[in-house]
Amino acid sequence: MIKILKIGDFVYGQSIQRSVNTYTKGFPQREFYLYKYTKDIIKTEFYHHDRLKNLQDVYINKARLKQFIFKKEYDYIFIDNPFSYLLVDNQPDISIIFDCIDWYDEMYLKEFGINAGYYLLRYAYLSLLKRADKVIAQSPIILDYLVKWGLQSKKAVIIPNGYDSEFFYPYPLAQIKKSQREISQKHNISFDNKKVIVYTGKLNKWYENIKIIIDAITSDQILLIVGDGPLFKYLPHRSNIIKCGPVPITKVASYTNIADVCVFPVDDCSPIAISEYLAVGKPIVSIKGRLSWLLKNGINGYLVDNNASSWQIGINKAITNSNKISLNNLRISKRLSWKQLSSDFISFVKSK
Repeated sequence: MIKILKIGDFVYGQSIQRSVNTYTKGFPQREFYLYKYTKDIIKTEFYHHDRLKNLQDVYINKARLKQFIFKKEYDYIFIDNPFSYLLVDNQPDISIIFDCIDWYDEMYLKEFGINAGYYLLRYAYLSLLKRADKVIAQSPIILDYLVKWGLQSKKAVIIPNGYDSEFFYPYPLAQIKKSQREISQKHNISFDNKKVIVYTGKLNKWYENIKIIIDAITSDQILLIVGDGPLFKYLPHRSNIIKCGPVPITKVASYTNIADVCVFPVDDCSPIAISEYLAVGKPIVSIKGRLSWLLKNGINGYLVDNNASSWQIGINKAITNSNKISLNNLRISKRLSWKQLSSDFISFVKSK
């Protein structure tokens, strides 16, 4: 059995973005699903470090890690955040797998601006690209960037983010109506003669374009914002803008299944929310750019310019063409379940 030590934050992303307590539950995590579907073949242990903000944090956690792994043997150290590499850069005999799943430097700048931590992150990132033995990228676009930034290893694979097929699937009509009634009662809203637009995900600075989507919502539409984060309290709460707050993962699909259109406010490559939208067969409207490797304009939804007018046009087109788009999206989703992606992960880890 292959033995891996996964090193990272207690909750992914704590070192590169502001978070709230609800991030520790309710939000699906890539590491959780990769572990869930690989544990019979790959033995994974977890080492969670403190949030790393400066060199003192690195020194303290580096000493703790050294003590933790003393006399232990692993085939690989697995890292999904460049900061974590700073704790292992003096362990030359252990192979490293780097799972590149974010635009780390962009996210950090958005959240914290330029400070000492940013330069520490860049140093860690560039050093990791030289050292990593195997690299996983969540999209071909990210992999291309890694090569340009100095990736040395030729052992690389694309494994995007997926969805939990236990929860995310197209509900039958009776279940959709039941979900509509429950959500209507919970949030004291009526869906009569309204088109329902849904966003599910975190709410911090990285996602602040949700404000532009809010501006695009018309009087005959309702926007359900499902999620939590530092940005939550700054969003308006109007009669057709419903801040639903955090929802257990078991209930998120109730919201996406009643949607006419699902939206995503970040120029990203493979958000988990996008895979979940696809799995329930919903038209997607998102920002033009990095998602184009996965979503095709007019086929899976609409990719728009980041202004209220363009969002409005994209949402209306998605509503009009929802039946055709739904079938296309269900077709794409078949290759994006976490179970399938974890099989790809196992094959890559076992490869020479």
